[in-house]
Amino acid sequence: MADTIASGSAGGTGRRVLRLPHWAALVIWLLIVPLALAALGVWQEQRAAATRDEYRQSARELPEVLAQLQRIEAQNPSAFVTMGGPDGRRMPVSMAVAGVRKAIDTMDEGAEVSMIRYPLSWGTMAGGLLAFLAGLTGLLAARVAALRARRSRDALVRSFDRLRRGLPFTLSAVLVGLAVAGISASLFEAASLWFWDHLSTGSAKLFGVGVALAAFAAYSAVMAVIAMRRVFDLYTIEPMDVRGVAVDREQAPGLWRFVEDLAARHEALMPDAIVIGLTEGFFVTEAPVRPLGGPLDGPQGSSPAEERVLSGRTLHLPAPYLPLIGETELAAVIGHELAHFSGGDTAYSRRFAPIHAGLWRTLTALGERAGSGGFVLTPALHLGFHTLESFDLAVAQHRRQRELEADRQSSLVSGPESVPLALLRSAVLAPVIHGTLSGAFSAPDAAAPDLMAEMVRRVEDGLPDPAAHIEECQPHPTDSHPPTALRISSLGVALDGRLLARAGRGPMEEDTGLPHRLFADWTGLCHALTAAFLDEARQAHRLNREELEMAAAAVPTEHTVLYENGKPMIWAMVFIAALFAVFAVCTTVFAQSLGINTDPGTKMVVGAVTAAGAGIALLYAAWVRRKTKAPLMTLTPDTLVSARLREAIAWTDVVGMQVTASQRLALVLALRDEAPLPNRIGFSLYNKVNRRKRLVVLEAMGIRGMKAADFEALVSRYLNAAYARRQLAGD
Repeated sequence: MADTIASGSAGGTGRRVLRLPHWAALVIWLLIVPLALAALGVWQEQRAAATRDEYRQSARELPEVLAQLQRIEAQNPSAFVTMGGPDGRRMPVSMAVAGVRKAIDTMDEGAEVSMIRYPLSWGTMAGGLLAFLAGLTGLLAARVAALRARRSRDALVRSFDRLRRGLPFTLSAVLVGLAVAGISASLFEAASLWFWDHLSTGSAKLFGVGVALAAFAAYSAVMAVIAMRRVFDLYTIEPMDVRGVAVDREQAPGLWRFVEDLAARHEALMPDAIVIGLTEGFFVTEAPVRPLGGPLDGPQGSSPAEERVLSGRTLHLPAPYLPLIGETELAAVIGHELAHFSGGDTAYSRRFAPIHAGLWRTLTALGERAGSGGFVLTPALHLGFHTLESFDLAVAQHRRQRELEADRQSSLVSGPESVPLALLRSAVLAPVIHGTLSGAFSAPDAAAPDLMAEMVRRVEDGLPDPAAHIEECQPHPTDSHPPTALRISSLGVALDGRLLARAGRGPMEEDTGLPHRLFADWTGLCHALTAAFLDEARQAHRLNREELEMAAAAVPTEHTVLYENGKPMIWAMVFIAALFAVFAVCTTVFAQSLGINTDPGTKMVVGAVTAAGAGIALLYAAWVRRKTKAPLMTLTPDTLVSARLREAIAWTDVVGMQVTASQRLALVLALRDEAPLPNRIGFSLYNKVNRRKRLVVLEAMGIRGMKAADFEALVSRYLNAAYARRQLAGD
């Protein structure tokens, strides 16, 4: 399928999105925003206190003022008084009496509103301070825990577990603080509208906005709390799916004796299960393992009828390496993996992995809820991911140390050069194994029934140069290993030509015969693993073909003709012409008032200009109408035909597509390097063919009867359908 140039959003313009640095986002969301809310609360408290004191003072003074005004009114009903001090308003005493009475009547209500506002200001302050303190505590705790975690693996687990237990409460405090501050601030400002000479139409709308903001903050808080419930479920861990089969002592008696002997020599714990896989590397784990191949049912196949989950210590061995790597090198690799058991690495991983993975899952779930939690969830997400990232350096440090220590222990038993040879041969064999598996997956019906035998055949004449692979890392399902060169140098072994020559030797008869000594039926096991792999490949091909057929059938066989939408422009030109006509009429009717009634030259110029303007607008409208009657472009199953281009563009020549819609609709097509570039018809300011960048830009005023997003989806369907048909034809 062809990729799009950018996101393909109908309204996108390809602008670069500016992102804040990580530290800046943390400071803003966890410190500055909460402090700003707390400062807002302080300002609101000052306003609320001033209003409250004003109403208290008025409650004491207004009755006295009313009595005084009533005495003046009784003595002289036509008297005038000045209200509000020397610079106040002068009015009849009767009006002043009515105004004071009205103020007294609303005094109780105003006092109640002022009393309601006062605690809301404290809610804004308290919420902001709570969020600030929680954010600051979370940042400091993450920093301290990360520093402690570098001391040892036990310290790492303890620090991370302790931080994990406190993190939900810290995140909850941030969420609750921001929610309380947001709700209190919104309700405070909404209540403040009461004092705007009571509610007018405009202030009523503002009041509604304030209540809506408070409701949104409350909704966000509720959704955030619902999402936060997942934070407390951190220990759930799914079994590790491995494409392979578990072999017992009857199916692999030699292998179990081989591993037992190595475990005794290493003084290491024995695995509880051994899994022989096809696509993974060498590794050990104490996490639950689910072999997808199921138990062996004999020499010819595997039965996945009953799902089985292995617990305890599991050793995974990749079948493709067993007849190729050599016995000494195999002993070194297995010894390295058993050293992880004796060093407590797998137990450490079993303790640490559920906590770490669970927290990642939780924060990812919170991120998916950010659309509904919005404002209050964003700071919590920043703090949570920062906490995880603060442990990355310590985790990588301990992993590297343990890998190097496992290499050292293995070399003490198997010989100083055994581990370097195993590392180099594994790195050299990896491309051969990957190429064989990739070829079989691409063409499962043409693949050999025994992929391991096929790999042996491919390296009979020798292996590629090991020097090209010394900087590679060994594959592992849960972490990354140090580079091969570093691991060899840490053992004090010279990486010279002799070592590289030994690592690049082809497999000898004793190497290829090793699996037959380890397994009761090595050939049957290889056939079973191959059959399961090829069945999976066929299933993937079937699913892929179904998707391709659906994509190919998503467009009609007949042509789709699109027309430019000129109606908005036509009506705009008609409106402009009408404005010119109205102007001409007005200058004629009001010529005397405008002073041009006696100036024939001016009247002629005005008439000519208005007539020319109206005529040009109408002519342009007619031209647009005539132009948009002809097809703009025609979409066929194989090509895009444009009225602006002399040649059609084959869909399979397009490697990227983007639709933008700002002032005009634009279709941007990126063509592959070998594709012929079309030629434009005539001159156009909008339609371009950039030969250097190999871009074709087709612009229009719009597509008749279709929005920009619908047009983009239509072009994408034709593009994907063409690529799908080509891929189906290649099959």
